[in-house]
Amino acid sequence: MSSLSKKLYLIKRFGNSLFTYNCANCGKAVLGKCLCEKCSAKLSPTGNYNNGFACAYYYEGAAKETVLRYKFNPDHAFCFDTLCDWLLSAYEKLGENDFDAVIPVPAFGRTETRLSELCKKFSLMAELSFKPDLLRKIRKTEKQRKLSAEERRINIAGAFEAEDSVFGKTVLLVDDIFTTGSTVSECA
Repeated sequence: MSSLSKKLYLIKRFGNSLFTYNCANCGKAVLGKCLCEKCSAKLSPTGNYNNGFACAYYYEGAAKETVLRYKFNPDHAFCFDTLCDWLLSAYEKLGENDFDAVIPVPAFGRTETRLSELCKKFSLMAELSFKPDLLRKIRKTEKQRKLSAEERRINIAGAFEAEDSVFGKTVLLVDDIFTTGSTVSECA
C-alpha cells in the first residue's frame, strides 16, 4: 500500500472509531467496531490455508452475520474494515504472495459491488494488482443461498467468462461467501 493510501486508510479507521454501532451479531452497542468483544471471541477460525484456498472464519454465527450485514444491509459500511482485516489475515496465512492480480467474483451487469470495493482496498493493503475486468459474469443466475449443492452447480454452470489475458497468470480469486465452492470452481 502506498504511503498516502495507508494514511487515508488509518484516518478513516480513526474516524470510524469515534462512532457507536450495533454489533452485527448480538446488537450490543460497540464503539468503532463491527462486533463486540464477546462475539469476536466466539469466531471459529477455519485453519484451512492450503491447496490454494484460504478462509478466515467458518460461515456461522458472528462471522456469518457480519458478512450478511455487509452484503445486504444499508448500514454495511461499518463492517468494511473488519472484513478487510479478515481478508488480509486469510491472505497472509495462505503463505503465497506471487499473484498477478486480485479478482472479485463478479456480479451480472454490475462492475462495482460491495465485494469489489472490499477487494480494491485489500489489493492496496496487500500491494497486489486489482483487475476486476479479467473475469465477468455473462448471464443472470438464481440466488445461490436457497439452492442445494447440485442445484448450485447447475445454476452457475457457464455463467462466467475470463479475458484471454488472464490465462497463464496466477490470480487471487475472492468470494464473500464460500459454502459448496460451486461459484469459485466455475470461475476457476
